[in-house]
Amino acid sequence: MVVQKSLSFFLTKSAWIRWGIILGLTIAYILLFRPAVTAFGPAATPLVALPVIAAGWFFGVPAGLIFSILAVSLNYFLFASIGHAQDSWPGQYIIPGNLILILTGFIAGGLRGWVDRQIGTQNVLRSRERYFALTNIMTQSVLAGKTPEDIYFHLANHLTNLFEADYTYIAQCDSTRSQINFVSTTLPSKKMVESIPLASPEAAMIKSVVQSGNALTLDDLSNSQFEAVPSFLRQSSYQTHSVLIIPLITGDYEFGAALVAFSSPHHFTMEEVTRAELVGKNVTLALSSIHQKEQIQKRLKEANALAEVAHALIGTERVGLQTVLQFIVDSAKDLIKGADRGIIHLLNEEQELLIAQAVAGPVSPGKGEFKMHSGEGAAGQALSSGEAINIADTEHDPRFLLGATAPSFRSLLVVPLQAAGQSIGTISVLSNETYAFSTEDMEILKVLGTQAALAIENARLFETTQQRLKEVNILYQISRSLAASLDAEQLIGDTIVLLQEIFDYYYVQIYLVDPETGNLVLRHGSGRMGNEPVQERQELSAGDGIVGHVAETGEAFVTNNVEKVVFFKRNPLLPETQSEIAVPIKIDEQVTGVLDIQQIPPHRFSNSDLQLMTAIADQLAVVLQKARLYSTLQTSLQQEQMVRSQLIQSERLALVGRLLASVSHELNNPLQVIQNALFLLKEETNLSDQGKQDLDVILAEAERMAAMIERLRSAYRPLRVKDFRPVALNGLIEDVHTLITTHMRHKEIAFEFIPETDLPDVLGLPDQLRQVVLNLFLNAIEVMEPGGCITVQTQSLPQQNEILFTVQDTGPGIDPEIMPRIFDAFITSKHTGTGLGLTITHDIIEQHHGRIEAENAPRRGAIFKVWLPAGERGGA
Repeated sequence: MVVQKSLSFFLTKSAWIRWGIILGLTIAYILLFRPAVTAFGPAATPLVALPVIAAGWFFGVPAGLIFSILAVSLNYFLFASIGHAQDSWPGQYIIPGNLILILTGFIAGGLRGWVDRQIGTQNVLRSRERYFALTNIMTQSVLAGKTPEDIYFHLANHLTNLFEADYTYIAQCDSTRSQINFVSTTLPSKKMVESIPLASPEAAMIKSVVQSGNALTLDDLSNSQFEAVPSFLRQSSYQTHSVLIIPLITGDYEFGAALVAFSSPHHFTMEEVTRAELVGKNVTLALSSIHQKEQIQKRLKEANALAEVAHALIGTERVGLQTVLQFIVDSAKDLIKGADRGIIHLLNEEQELLIAQAVAGPVSPGKGEFKMHSGEGAAGQALSSGEAINIADTEHDPRFLLGATAPSFRSLLVVPLQAAGQSIGTISVLSNETYAFSTEDMEILKVLGTQAALAIENARLFETTQQRLKEVNILYQISRSLAASLDAEQLIGDTIVLLQEIFDYYYVQIYLVDPETGNLVLRHGSGRMGNEPVQERQELSAGDGIVGHVAETGEAFVTNNVEKVVFFKRNPLLPETQSEIAVPIKIDEQVTGVLDIQQIPPHRFSNSDLQLMTAIADQLAVVLQKARLYSTLQTSLQQEQMVRSQLIQSERLALVGRLLASVSHELNNPLQVIQNALFLLKEETNLSDQGKQDLDVILAEAERMAAMIERLRSAYRPLRVKDFRPVALNGLIEDVHTLITTHMRHKEIAFEFIPETDLPDVLGLPDQLRQVVLNLFLNAIEVMEPGGCITVQTQSLPQQNEILFTVQDTGPGIDPEIMPRIFDAFITSKHTGTGLGLTITHDIIEQHHGRIEAENAPRRGAIFKVWLPAGERGGA
């Protein structure tokens, strides 16, 4: 092996250059030998010492001795070639000269050895000084690093400089994943943005070095059984021939290893190996210090977070359970390294479903992540078993519930939440990386889970107490209102407002049964939609929707998922409804209404809500029953008062009738005398033309006065059907219009008549029907301002065998206060009216077996409609 190294040394490129120098000096000596000997004689032979000195200096003492002997032989042959062999061997000067020549070769080789040793000693001293300086700089750089990426990159650079290598890789042991990751390299084209795991064959060598604690050298990697460089870092421009693997371990702390690589062949000395192990320990001590510092900071952070959680638990009732749970899950995500998301699931005992209540991190759930049944998936199994579950890889662990799509995370840590020995939910952390969580992370999550369970238990106790107080309060408020008022509408409206304000429901509404149609009519609505849904009448039939179903069955109904109710009908104004309670309002076992309450997620209804709403519905039933009794009493009193008023009115009318009959009788006698006298005057022959005209006017007016008195007498004279005869209503209307045309012209009132052609006659007394038309026309004219218009229309109704006669004006309309009593005697809104015109009209129409109604027009004015029995077809 030594012979091979010596031969290889003599055959290197630098050796060839040295051989050329020696050979050149030898050739020069041979060429100059003859002239030099001719000029100087044997004294020129010491020149042969030059190649001897060169050989000794270049190749050491052995080479100097060999070349000195060869130089002696060369001198002999050279002297022999010129015929002076006697001067060369042996001669009186030759022997001492040859000895001196041999001694010169020995001295030259020895001097080179001494110089090399001195230079080597200086190099060793400088190398050690450089080693210690770079080791110190490296340690300081590690301790001063800001981020792990910076620390690892600077460590790789310093190791490359320390060993004068071409590049370096830093490998870190991951105990959680039981693997080795490359975390940094000095290769410029392989910047590490994240750790890259090493395959098992490639990691075997590094694991053996870490386990042994000794550095490993590979002078020729191509002939080694180990794979030192991972496949993703191999490049043609960075061929690795030699590798030095330095373990980075100290005591119980195992960081990993550093791979110092050389592109050209490199022989590692024992001193390099020793230095490598020492620098590895020094660097690892610095890394261990950083790790301990991180652990201390982590413990402090955990302690502070737990203290804040404990403080938040004290104020659960003040800030709310949702806030506390969100704070806990945020703390879990921050404390557990590698957690990308955190979720707290709570168990819904009714549905046996785990529902997410608080989420930390980005929300992009896959199937089963936010909702799952008890016993399903990792969270369901943790809930059922009461044990924590750590899933290192969701794609290969059968405990994880896979959906139709791949999960958005790769590892999962789940801890059950338990209170009073019962599992009430789970707290989970998720990571996008495999093998993200350790046993230490599990212990932290268990502590946070205990705190979350306490918060939930405290919040539930507080919420239960608050709920009971709210229930007592609203029942007290309703009972107090019931005792203080009999207004059912007001009490129902107040109840809805109380329910909305105290319980913050999405929407509250009450339907009452319409006694006439039997349908449910929306009477009151509240909630976030305000009164918007009740601006127009809404009706439901029995069996229509949840409200109709309750009205039909008479049983309360509650659901927390309306989409699963086959008879549910969604109100487009309430698109977010998820839960609904409907309770019947019963009086004497009869459904008289339905109390309906709707809610949105995450709020849900419970059995206690159903019991409360049933109690409130019973209170509302009492309210409606009292209101019904009060309404019945009020109606009876009004009817009694109406009957009394009608009796008084009848007496008044009877008195008026007797007075009119007496007055008309008394006026009729003198009027007949006047008429007779006028007829006698008319027979006189000496009257002037003007006198005759005036006399005709007087006679006409006297006849009109007699007819008026007759009408007054006949108004209260019982009618006889045998006196009825066919009357053409269109012609009667035109006659009345002709009578009042002058009066309408003075009042500037327009008249519009829309008669139906071929209108059947009506049966009646013409004078009394004329009185009806005249009264309606005069009433319309008196209430209108100049510029008004009377619209009259007749219409045949063959199916009812009636004639419809309509009079519409453009006046102010009828006062709503007197509308119900418009046809009563002495009821009028006119300052000059007597209040008898419409009363007489009403009586005449009833005596003709007809009917009359009054109403206000949609825009302006009043409308009077008269229906009269039809006779045979007549002319228009």
